[in-house]
Amino acid sequence: MTASAVVFDDDDRVLLVHHRKIGLWLYPGGHVDPNETPAEAAVREVVEETGVQAVVLGEPGFVHPAVRWHASPWAVIEMDVTDSKVGAHQHIDFVYVCRAAGVDLAVRREEVVGARWVPVADVAELCTPAELPDLVVAARQWAKAWRGSGR
Repeated sequence: MTASAVVFDDDDRVLLVHHRKIGLWLYPGGHVDPNETPAEAAVREVVEETGVQAVVLGEPGFVHPAVRWHASPWAVIEMDVTDSKVGAHQHIDFVYVCRAAGVDLAVRREEVVGARWVPVADVAELCTPAELPDLVVAARQWAKAWRGSGR
């Protein structure tokens, strides 16, 4: 299980990291640690990889004192991956849409070569996984609609 964050700032830019091993621009994310919710993992990975604080957008669907509520992901994506540690396997990625609580970048992980804010309109010009530009556009549309509804 992995968790990722598509983080937007107030200037219609998305936060992307350049992954050293695969050589592509991606949104921040990584594996969910024990005793951590996927949303907590997504926010932690953003901070660890970029230094940016992020806030998950969304609202509780159900809250009760007898249970723990988990933020719903914006999307759940399954992808085939291969790495030197595990070999071929699948990632089930919980993708959250977030807003940035700050925009200052500080790359902090060795697997990330760089991080930058990219105008949403320019994402398709970068070397990314095939689905990423369309996913970013769809996430931005959802975020604008969510925030436009007064939330």
